[in-house]
Amino acid sequence: MTGRRTATVLVNPAARGVQRGFDGQRIVAYLARQQVEARLVVPESPLEATRSAEAAAQRGDNLFFAVGGDGTVRDVALGLRGSKTALAAIPAGTVNIWAKEAGIPQGLRAALDSHIGGQVASMDLGLAGDRCFMLMAGIGWDAEIARRVSLPLKKRIGDLAYAVQTLRMLPGLRPRLARWSINGDELEAPLAWMVLGNTRLYGGRIRLTPAATITDGLLDMIALCPARVWDGARIAVRLAVGRAHGDRHVIEGQVPEVRIQTPGLAVQLDGDFAGETPMTFAVDPAALRVSVPAGALAPIFG
Repeated sequence: MTGRRTATVLVNPAARGVQRGFDGQRIVAYLARQQVEARLVVPESPLEATRSAEAAAQRGDNLFFAVGGDGTVRDVALGLRGSKTALAAIPAGTVNIWAKEAGIPQGLRAALDSHIGGQVASMDLGLAGDRCFMLMAGIGWDAEIARRVSLPLKKRIGDLAYAVQTLRMLPGLRPRLARWSINGDELEAPLAWMVLGNTRLYGGRIRLTPAATITDGLLDMIALCPARVWDGARIAVRLAVGRAHGDRHVIEGQVPEVRIQTPGLAVQLDGDFAGETPMTFAVDPAALRVSVPAGALAPIFG
């Protein structure tokens, strides 16, 4: 990208990688030297982050820099949905899965430079009711874990906090008989865990939906439907090492929409607890413009 441009810089002060006393004006000053005229926003809530993104889109900003984790990126994406303003993620969260998927480098200066000299591409945005997700939606066990994970522990030890919470909860996790529909077809099975992947990495470590692309208008579904609780634990371990695909207790497919009718199943979006079913999950094709490094696009773009 070259020439004079306008941008918004949003800094999430609650993000794990944003140190106390972080000076966002230094980013604004650096961008000014690179011919990018920017304004700084420090939101006090996810809703304020979304509204800041909406305002930037209405102004016609070229770029929206989001300094934070995947939750911050998701909140900003909702505000930029359908606009021409490109989301430029600056990884500063717990795991930063989107940055890994898109090839955005770690480090503030490196990430900024990758966007200043980068390119813009379009991607699908996952929808969950009136909310959105960049990466994936999880229903069942993983969302229950996300609901109860300690936020102070998460800020202290990062994604290991999810592993700690999993060990605490594993003895009490049970599959639930669930009903969902895909393209009008009704399914019913004991559901432990369903993931609807827009991208490939789960938790930043596991390629749970390894063939997913963000340009096909589809979600890659994988549902664990064990007859017994320990079957669910066994399959989850096999999934972690990439060996559960094709298991008779696993339902897989690519879907444009899934409606889960059964009430009370926990839902997480991009790692954050987001409510309970019933809920409809769908795709808004090419709804978001994203800034990524120059050169060959990452594999998730297909």
